[in-house]
Amino acid sequence: MSKIRTFSPFTLIVAFVCLSLVGLALLPLLPVKLSPSRTLPGLTVSFSMPGNSSRVIEAEVTSRLEAMLTRVKGVKNVNSTSDNGSGSITLEMDKHADMDATRFEVSTIVRQTWPQLPEGVSYPQIRTSRSNTNADRPFMTYTLNAPATPILIQRYAEENIKPVLGQLKGVYKVELTGATPMEWQLEYDNVQLTNLGISMSDIQSAIAGHYEKEFLGICSIEKGDGGREWIRLVKTSTGKETEFHPQDIRLKTKEGTLVGLEKLIKVMHVEAEPTSYYRINGLNSIYLNLTAEETANQLELSKQVKQTMWELEQKMPSGYEVHIGYDATEHIQKELDKIYFRTGLTVLILLIFVALITWNLRYLFLIVTSLSVNLAIAFIFYYALGLEMQLYSLAGITISLNLVIDNTIVMTDHIRRRQNLEAFVSVLAATLTTVGALVIIFFLDDKLRLDLQDFAAVVIINLLVSLFVALFFVPAMIQKIGLGGMKENKARFWIKRFGVYFSRLYLRLIGGFCRYRVMACILLVLAFGLPVFLLPEKMEGEGKLAEYYNKVFNNSTYKEKVKPIVDKALGGSLRLFVDKVYTGSYFNRDEGETVLSVYASLPNGSTLEQMNVLVKKMETYLTEFKEIKQFQTSIYSARRAGIQIYFMKEHQHSGFPYTLKANIISKALNLGGGHWEVYGLQDQGFSNSVRESAGSFRVKMYGYNYDELAYWGEKLKEKLLGHRRIKEVTINSEFSWWKDDYSEFFLDLDKHRLAKENITGMQLFTALRPVFGRDISCANIVYEGQPEMLRLTSRQSEEYDVWSLANIPFEINGNSYKLADFATVEKGLSPQKVAKENQQYRLCLQYEYIGSGEQGRKLLKKDLEEFNADLPMGYMAEDEQRSWSWGQNDNKQYALLLIVIAIIFFTTSILFNSLKQPLAIIFVIPISYIGVFLTFYLFGLNFDQGGFASFVLLCGITVNASIYIMNEYNDIRRRFPRLKPVRAFVKAWNVKIIPIFLTVVSTILGFIPFMVGTGKEAFWFPLAAGTIGGLIMSILGIFIFLPIFTLKKERVLK
Repeated sequence: MSKIRTFSPFTLIVAFVCLSLVGLALLPLLPVKLSPSRTLPGLTVSFSMPGNSSRVIEAEVTSRLEAMLTRVKGVKNVNSTSDNGSGSITLEMDKHADMDATRFEVSTIVRQTWPQLPEGVSYPQIRTSRSNTNADRPFMTYTLNAPATPILIQRYAEENIKPVLGQLKGVYKVELTGATPMEWQLEYDNVQLTNLGISMSDIQSAIAGHYEKEFLGICSIEKGDGGREWIRLVKTSTGKETEFHPQDIRLKTKEGTLVGLEKLIKVMHVEAEPTSYYRINGLNSIYLNLTAEETANQLELSKQVKQTMWELEQKMPSGYEVHIGYDATEHIQKELDKIYFRTGLTVLILLIFVALITWNLRYLFLIVTSLSVNLAIAFIFYYALGLEMQLYSLAGITISLNLVIDNTIVMTDHIRRRQNLEAFVSVLAATLTTVGALVIIFFLDDKLRLDLQDFAAVVIINLLVSLFVALFFVPAMIQKIGLGGMKENKARFWIKRFGVYFSRLYLRLIGGFCRYRVMACILLVLAFGLPVFLLPEKMEGEGKLAEYYNKVFNNSTYKEKVKPIVDKALGGSLRLFVDKVYTGSYFNRDEGETVLSVYASLPNGSTLEQMNVLVKKMETYLTEFKEIKQFQTSIYSARRAGIQIYFMKEHQHSGFPYTLKANIISKALNLGGGHWEVYGLQDQGFSNSVRESAGSFRVKMYGYNYDELAYWGEKLKEKLLGHRRIKEVTINSEFSWWKDDYSEFFLDLDKHRLAKENITGMQLFTALRPVFGRDISCANIVYEGQPEMLRLTSRQSEEYDVWSLANIPFEINGNSYKLADFATVEKGLSPQKVAKENQQYRLCLQYEYIGSGEQGRKLLKKDLEEFNADLPMGYMAEDEQRSWSWGQNDNKQYALLLIVIAIIFFTTSILFNSLKQPLAIIFVIPISYIGVFLTFYLFGLNFDQGGFASFVLLCGITVNASIYIMNEYNDIRRRFPRLKPVRAFVKAWNVKIIPIFLTVVSTILGFIPFMVGTGKEAFWFPLAAGTIGGLIMSILGIFIFLPIFTLKKERVLK
């Protein structure tokens, strides 16, 4: 043993122990959180331009910025939206993009482009995309109560709490909500102003000028000593910024007299009208929301925040109270405890299994130490590569324990038998095949990659570290602890006797299998299945092949009588999997915590206060249940609100959430006044909405000229309406669920009448604005240390309706008119936004087809083919199918499995110096997939990203046993060249049966903890079930089909 190592065993052991101590020291520095934070990097550039339409903003601002931003290195997609008064541009970056450099490049482009933008555009704001849907969700929420008004409580928190918490390392942002800022409402009577000859703009200018400060320039004067003195000229405001006295502001009437502003307006110092609400447990308190950085260890950060808040609470005035409203780390700790339990259970099962098989405490000690050293050293690489300790990576650690132990078992068994390290070559090949299989995860579609990349990285690191442990640490430990060759004992004697009988039986079985090799292969193909059931009913195109194909397969006799039999006979387990499992499966991401979601919606035209009253009724009902830990209410707008309900730990997995869901549905039906939706608990949701759907058939149109695209959009609309089963088609800039989502009043102007009266559209709207003006900003003041807005509102805006809009008289150029003289007020659907994708304008058409959905799709496909043929170059229309299942776009990931097979083939070809033996090994992979197909079919499991991960994992681990056997077979053939191949194969099987049995069974046992628990957890249960099913079937493949594909028939029969 000393000849095969450069260093002494003691030196190697000490070196590995030192590395392990370094890894353990770095462990507390690893970020710990619940979900992976990585996502596709992206940037959003947003800006505002009040008073301008979406078309103007798109033409003057969005297009200019967009053209410049497309030059940024690493941009994959550019999407923009131009709305009335604002716009935004979103850049989706390549996954390898350096975001710091990208942000600097974008900020430079914005800075250079901004002077070229029209006047009135705000300076564009740049915001990086957050990690995932939960990244912006606070991980901790505090409630502040005090015997004071909400605004005073919030001011105290802004000055004394927020700055302290914001300085804590790991805190991304601190937000205070619950208090509405104060403002000054100045209500004027437009009739009075008209009689006095004072316009609303006059009042606005007078107030602004009263508080305005303006830098006029710099001048210089000569001093007596010949020098010069520079003077800054500044126009100062008349009034003080800290107070508002309308009597100090004077305006001139049409008679030339001055009138005080106090006689023209009614002043009210009130809370600003809220634009949204956020409550916890239905209480209007002040909420302190803390969001953690993506790389922060939330468990440690939570402890720091709690300690800091306790210290701050001691300094608070009398009556101030702070309570923890929500702490996500409680759930994180619960999920981590579950993973720790599974890891511990996995290790315990494996150790008990090894102990029962070997009955050797030294062997067990070697397994424990090598496993501990392997994990501790892996922590160094986790830290160096910036990996996070979250659910996916922790599960990867647990799963990799099985594979790491496999390498130790194989090396230990070989060293004890042969006293050399030649088995390391097969261990290296087996490990590289598994690593190669996992590497493709980094090339998957982003939807899968983001979840699985940390999982794959952890397993790869652990496996690569296990190679060094197996090559250096394991031999050194074997020598130091005296775990020598295998001793003969009574139990081993009986095992040897059993091996003799088994060898004779297996020898005969191999002969029989190879004699009927063709039949065995046919049975294998039929068991796996041929994809005949996926063949299209009709082949498009012309030619003899298409004609013959359609003649045979596209007829009623074949479809009704032959096809069902052929599909069942030749489809095999693949057909069962595709038809019964894959087609109905969905991409799922289960965060583990039981959450019930309740949504309320109101029709277009509703007010925020109406929505608030409706939601409060549901909140009052929820406060009756003590089993609810917390419910968070978010009223996003006047039309949409949501309540997220969280349960006490002891009730999360009881029957109470289901009972509450049924009660909430019943309550929603009784409340009325709005539309309610209830979702959660992984079962069917509820909705009582009676709003008319905008249509499930969706078409996207793209083009480089908006007006031209709108023209062709109307053409497509006419074409679709030509079908009797299509009654209505809507055109918008984006898709909607309901028809009234974009319903609005608009003016159809009579341009001839306007021209006749010499009136422009701008004059018309300028005259109308004072009548219906609301919340018009005119100045800012600092009142009691806080900035407050002065806003003008017309008294008539509250009194007049749509009829008044058309019939109230107003004056232009001294003449009296009504809006009805120049325009008609109509209500309809029209795009509010101008949307672009990759600098192409986009329009979205929606409709409903009365009849079979499949027939509707075929009709749409035919219409689009004809329509696209007529479109100019650069324009296109495509069917936008929305589906939550695995769609055709997701199937490309399975082509990557071919790359895995290629990696395995070339790796084993190098090892065995052969092309035939690697092919025999690769055929074990589809055999294991039969086990996956049957497992998902028989147990009715959902095939999500965990199921796909089992496919990838099986590619690597099912061939390991075959590699060990074939490596031993080749070694025996070299040592005993005269031995018959079939006997050499049986001998190799006998030598490796114990380590193979240990590795396969230990891997299966290692996955069992992931199937323990309440319910079938998304990702983990499919991963464990699929891998176990595949491994069990792979044993059959190794036992029967590996010799069939390896040995030649004539050699077996001799």
